[in-house]
Amino acid sequence: MHTRKKALAIMIGLALAGQSWGQSNATTTIFGEVKAPSGASVVVQNLETGVQRTLTPDAAGRYVANSMPPGRYAVKVLRSGAVEATQEVEARVGSGVEANFGGTEMQKVTVSSVRNHIDVSNTNNGVVFTAKELKQIPVANDVASVVQLTPGVSRGTNSQYGSAPSISGSGQSENAFYVNGFPITNILTQVGASELPFGAISNMQVLSGGYGAEFGRSTGGVINITTRSGGNKFEFGGKVATIPAALRSKPENTYYPNTGANPDTDGKLLYWNRDNRTTSKVYGLYGSGPIIENKLFAFVALEQTKTNSSSIGAASSAGQITSNGWNKSDTTVKRYLGKIDYNLTDDHHFEFTKLYDRTATTSQVYGFDYGTLTHNDIPGGKSQETINCCSSASAPGANINIFKYTGYLTDALTVTALYGDSRTSHRRIPEGYNPALAQTSSSVTTQVPEIRGNYTNPQTVTGSLVDPNSHDNQKGMRLDAEYKLGAHSLRAGIDRLKIDSLVGTTLAGGYRWSYRFAKDPNRPINGAFETPAQGGGYGTQGYYVTKDITDRLARPTSTQSAQYIQDHYQVNERLLLDLGLRREQFTNYTTEGDAFISQRNMIAPRLGATWDAYGDSSLKVYANAGRYHLPVPSNLSSNMASPSLNTSEFFTYTGVDPLTGAPTGLHAISKPYSANNAYGVGRDAREVTAIGLKPLSQDEFALGFEKALSRKLVVGAGLLYRKLNDTNDDTCDQRPIDAWAARNNVDASNWSGFQCAIINPGRDNSLWIDFADGKGLRRVDISAAEWGNPKPDRTYRALNLSIEHPMSDGWYGKVTYTLSSLKGNMEGQTDTIGGGDVALTVSDDHKELMYNAYGYLPSDHRHQVKAYGFWQATPEWMVGGNLALISGAPRNCIGALPDNLHFDNDYGDAYFFCDGKPAPRGSQGRMPWQTQLDLNVVYTPSFAKGLSLKLDVFNVLDRQTVTRYNETHEDAGFVARHYLEVSSRNAPRSVRLTAEYNF
Repeated sequence: MHTRKKALAIMIGLALAGQSWGQSNATTTIFGEVKAPSGASVVVQNLETGVQRTLTPDAAGRYVANSMPPGRYAVKVLRSGAVEATQEVEARVGSGVEANFGGTEMQKVTVSSVRNHIDVSNTNNGVVFTAKELKQIPVANDVASVVQLTPGVSRGTNSQYGSAPSISGSGQSENAFYVNGFPITNILTQVGASELPFGAISNMQVLSGGYGAEFGRSTGGVINITTRSGGNKFEFGGKVATIPAALRSKPENTYYPNTGANPDTDGKLLYWNRDNRTTSKVYGLYGSGPIIENKLFAFVALEQTKTNSSSIGAASSAGQITSNGWNKSDTTVKRYLGKIDYNLTDDHHFEFTKLYDRTATTSQVYGFDYGTLTHNDIPGGKSQETINCCSSASAPGANINIFKYTGYLTDALTVTALYGDSRTSHRRIPEGYNPALAQTSSSVTTQVPEIRGNYTNPQTVTGSLVDPNSHDNQKGMRLDAEYKLGAHSLRAGIDRLKIDSLVGTTLAGGYRWSYRFAKDPNRPINGAFETPAQGGGYGTQGYYVTKDITDRLARPTSTQSAQYIQDHYQVNERLLLDLGLRREQFTNYTTEGDAFISQRNMIAPRLGATWDAYGDSSLKVYANAGRYHLPVPSNLSSNMASPSLNTSEFFTYTGVDPLTGAPTGLHAISKPYSANNAYGVGRDAREVTAIGLKPLSQDEFALGFEKALSRKLVVGAGLLYRKLNDTNDDTCDQRPIDAWAARNNVDASNWSGFQCAIINPGRDNSLWIDFADGKGLRRVDISAAEWGNPKPDRTYRALNLSIEHPMSDGWYGKVTYTLSSLKGNMEGQTDTIGGGDVALTVSDDHKELMYNAYGYLPSDHRHQVKAYGFWQATPEWMVGGNLALISGAPRNCIGALPDNLHFDNDYGDAYFFCDGKPAPRGSQGRMPWQTQLDLNVVYTPSFAKGLSLKLDVFNVLDRQTVTRYNETHEDAGFVARHYLEVSSRNAPRSVRLTAEYNF
């Protein structure tokens, strides 16, 4: 190594060494040993692109090729320019693959296909799926469904948060998603992520714990995806798939539960679901190949999904005949991905990724008759189109650009740099909506009689709409470097994300003309500087109009930064220590640009160890421990610190345009006026959060082993423990503040009241509050005992067992069993029972909501058995299976507070009490076991090379198991008629037919 380069590398503290290494979150590592290193060199060649990297083994014969793109490689030993031996390996993302070579007795050329079944190079807990495996396992073609194959993962059951997974006891907003190293997690809420064409996935790594210091902003799991790239061979293909309604089982109806207290409804039909129908069709194309052989490559994937659905939209309780009781919708999902790879030289690699994801739905309601159980084709109103909108469960969409550089500056020094930006927009467009046409509102008494026919309201939409400029943007930068220094592999990096959004609603048409009448035109109007009579026109008769502007728009922004250093220390040939430290900073800003959450210097140590017990990678014992932090999502600012604009400006007028219904001949008699001072100015940032707010953090410990009983059978066992330390949530309880004001003789008579604030539940929290007494902001110190909320508690314990048959003898299979316990008093940033926006759950609004809240949490599934695999029965036929057996979640009984705890403005039937008695969380039994078996068969005829025909059957047994009940037991003192009503079930059996051709 050149002295200057070596000094630079040591100074920036980066690394890779011996048989230890670090890999970035989008690369892999190939390593090994040459027994006779003198005069030898090692060439690692990508079999797709021909790009190669040449390394010189050290004195002990060890070599490492780090930060390599995942794929198939030929690893060659050269001596005196001649190839002495070759091994072919498959390298997966986030993993290491070993290729060792014997001594001088090596054959001239040895070619073998190698995949180490136990990776002794890292300490994380997770699994990697390749494109080939995803093609052969019967699984829905979306990221969330693939994640469900991982041990310890469950589906959320609150539709407010969509299908985002709960990983190892975490909440649904606690996961981090990456594509080619760039984050694609939902920018606004952190729930779920953007999607890509399923066929564009090359590797998908699901980390359920134990990940290193380079990963952050997650206390759940990391979903790490790398995409396909072009190579020296031109490849093209296309597919057509359909899930027809005719081959779906009929969904179960929903009935009123038998409560024993509501004879008028008990057991009767509530929703007629049997005629619900959905058909989906998927069309996909891809192409790849060289633009310049061995230099410049391209890959493109296009995918479009069209779904037509019709379903019940009203309950029987709405009446026998309803005009909006039947829903029809047409959804089009367009996704594409393009990737360019350019190798300036073998040591300098550039790549560009373009990802696009857009979901558009057009919906219309029609009439339904519960007497005949039929629907008609008479529209019950205007249709509407939504684009990437309009709830937490909606697909976020994406328009992403990712630029990355990898430089192998020396055998020991590697640098990677990444820049990316993401943009997505959200729309709701009602049929016939004209955004340039203001609303009008009038009545007979507010209309001038002689021009009454002019008072029209041609704007077809009333009320508010999602602002047409709604969007989420993100820009990210990352720099990593690795340097090998003796027995240490040092890796360090920095990253920074800048996020901005526009979220909220505005009046359709921008504003509303509200026509008014004053009996006495000479009497002053509150907020006006002239009377209607003084304004002239029809004001002399008392007629005037207001221009109403109402919006609640927020422009939240946030900055997230991190720095880390990791030392992979190969203590000896068998023991690897992974020593990491991560430092993070999260700052959230209001619309005005004021920081209302600033969490700095969050230190997260990450420690891991791997012991190659026999030195031959047949038995791996591993352990890790770490702390993890989670940022507050941007949507919190849009709820807690957003400005509210609600003004009216008064005018007199001389006429009304009969085409638009808008007034003409306007004369202003006031300035914009707001009775509640809502002039579009947000709260003082200092009032929104507690002083010195601590971040959400979690500690984790894991211990396990993997043992290769043979090259055809690998077993494993692992223990995982996670403990939530702190969380951020809103409280809206004014009582402790009133008590403080009384103790301190504060005049709060003019105070408009407490508007909620973000605190650390269970801790002493201090707030800044302006009591409107002319003395400005005061510091209000309230102890944990005065707040009354307990410290957050969420503890996850799990034992994971696995047995795997690697692909050999024509088949692959894996079975996992998880025994776990998830107990505590809160889920995290999401709340399955109470709902609420992310990081603004109902749980801590006041202390009584946490009474009896400790118990088994909604994602507690004591037993999970997951099995999947495939068998090449003949050269033309393959069959696959995917089985999940999951024990039921705990049930609750929610009711009102007993009389002695009731207080004004409590939340009614929202507490862990039943019939006035404590009903601790999770104490009401369990939901039924979930059993889902998916099967497929693939036919690849020999007479049509490249053609494959596939049949997937999901939920073969048609087990439409209940996954959630309505748990509210009481309704105004009586047994609620909906108590234990079915809220959700597993989807009925469906069949997917796919034809794919590749050439």
